[in-house]
Amino acid sequence: MTDRGAYVRAWEPDNIIRFPRDQWMREFAAPAAAYPDVDFLPVEMSAVYTAYLTGRFELYDTVNLGGDGALQLKVIGGVPSDRDNMLFCFDTASGRVLLLGVAEGTLELVNSTFKALTEFLYHFARFVDADSGAAGRPARAKALRAALHAVDPAALADRESWWSIALMQLEGTLR
Repeated sequence: MTDRGAYVRAWEPDNIIRFPRDQWMREFAAPAAAYPDVDFLPVEMSAVYTAYLTGRFELYDTVNLGGDGALQLKVIGGVPSDRDNMLFCFDTASGRVLLLGVAEGTLELVNSTFKALTEFLYHFARFVDADSGAAGRPARAKALRAALHAVDPAALADRESWWSIALMQLEGTLR
């Protein structure tokens, strides 16, 4: 388990934003174990995550999909390169994090839990902070993949998943 101070150091104190963890835990059916141990997220994480949203949806907006709100999602971030269309969403019933393609109406598993997402972002931040250039990056990316797999194997099970693609880019194996 990563402690609060480690998250703040990895994401930097001026690069965090709070989310209403305690309120969501009371309001939503997602199991307590699905929530991060901290009540904040990074604001900006290189090419993999941003809390800056500029489109139709704002941070922590509710998105209801399916009839009668069958799937209720909370927007918790976006893909920096497509922040208006590719949104990270917390499934309030299961605790999963899904990538919502707004324009196409697609959903893809990002992480099995919100907690796993924060762990992935933590490890990714540490990877970026320690980066010394392209020469050693592929080997370090393979080690990162192993660490992330230990946190959430389902997030990497599909070769076309969000995290698999991001890691293949770092490993230099994306074709």
